[in-house]
Amino acid sequence: MGAWRESASLIIAVRHAQKCIRSSFANFQYNYNLLCMKRQQNARFQPSMYVFPGGEIHPSDADLKWHNIFSTFGIDANSFTSLYPKTSVRPQIFKFKPNELPREVSLRITAIRETFEESGILICRQSQETNDFGWANYVKIPENDIRDWQERVHNDAKEFYTLCENFNCYPDLWSLYEWSNWLTPTYFVGRRFDTAFYLACISNIPQTVYDVTEMEGLKWDMPGNLLTSPDVTLPPPQQYEIGRLAKFESIDNLLDFAIERSKKGVLLSLPVKIELQDGRVYVLPGDSMYPKHVNLLEKQVINKTDITIRELRDISPVKNRMEYSNLQVKEICVKNLVSVEGHLAPLQLKNISTATISKNPKL
Repeated sequence: MGAWRESASLIIAVRHAQKCIRSSFANFQYNYNLLCMKRQQNARFQPSMYVFPGGEIHPSDADLKWHNIFSTFGIDANSFTSLYPKTSVRPQIFKFKPNELPREVSLRITAIRETFEESGILICRQSQETNDFGWANYVKIPENDIRDWQERVHNDAKEFYTLCENFNCYPDLWSLYEWSNWLTPTYFVGRRFDTAFYLACISNIPQTVYDVTEMEGLKWDMPGNLLTSPDVTLPPPQQYEIGRLAKFESIDNLLDFAIERSKKGVLLSLPVKIELQDGRVYVLPGDSMYPKHVNLLEKQVINKTDITIRELRDISPVKNRMEYSNLQVKEICVKNLVSVEGHLAPLQLKNISTATISKNPKL
C-alpha cells in the first residue's frame, strides 16, 4: 500500500430553472446550484460532512478495453488530445503508467463512475454529435433500474463498463475540466488521499438517487448558501473550492472560465500547518510562509507559538491560508496571490462552517 490513495472527485454545477435567485450570501445572485453529498454519520471518513461525489481510482478505470467502447462511437486515441493541458509540469497523480489509459482519461472515468455510484447521475453520451459545446450530458436510466446498477457498480467497479455497454453510451470525458489537486496533509493519521478535482456544468437538474450505503442524503444549493448554512459542514478542500466558485454568479461565465483555465492544468495543493500562540494556520502553495521544500511523506509542522495569527498575517505579504483561532473563529485569507494555474482566489470568508482539518478527511 502506498503512502496515499489516488482518487477523483467531480464538482457538478447545474443551471436553475429560474433565471436568477438571490443567495443568502451577501448580495450575490446565482443562476446555478452545486451538488454536495452528505456522508453517513457512522462513516469512517468525514462522517456527516458534505462532499462532492468521488472516490478511489480502480484498475478497471484505466483498462485499455475502454478503447472498444469509444471506437464504437468513432472516437480514437487522438480524440483524447484535448484532455491534456498545455504544460510540462504535472502533479504526480497524472504520471503515465504502462499498459493503462492516460491518467487524463482514467481519472475522468473514475470521477464519472463514482458520481453515478453515489448520486445516480450518469455523465455519458449516446452520440458523438453535440450542439451543447462545453456542457455535460447525462443518460437517463429507468428509475426502477438505477439502484440495481448503483449497487452493481458499488460492489464491482468493472460493472461500470458493463453499464456503458448496456445503455450504449460512453463517459463524457470532454465535459470534465481539471479544477484542482489536493493531497491530504502529512500530519494526518490513517489514510491519505491524492485527489484530482474536476468541474462539469449541466444545463438542467438531472434525476438523483443517492447511494444509501455511503450517503445519508444529498443537497443542491447555491455556492453562497453552502458556505454559510449552519447545517452544512464542509471539509477544507471543498470549502476552499466552493469559495472560488462563489465568485461566479453565472454558470455560463463559470463554464467559460473552467474551459480556458483547464488548458493550464493544475498544481498540487498540500496544506502545511503552522502552530501559533492563539491557534493554527494551514498555508497553501504561494503563501509567503509556505516552505520552499515540502516533503510529501514526512510530517511537517512549523512552530510559531511565539506569535499570534494576526502577527503572522502582518509579516506575510502574500497570503493563501486557512486560519483557525482557539476562539473557534475560522477564516480563509488570500491576498496578493498570483496563480500560475490561472485560478481565482476564493472569497474572503470568516466563521465558515468548516470541518476541523485536524481530523482525517477523504479529500
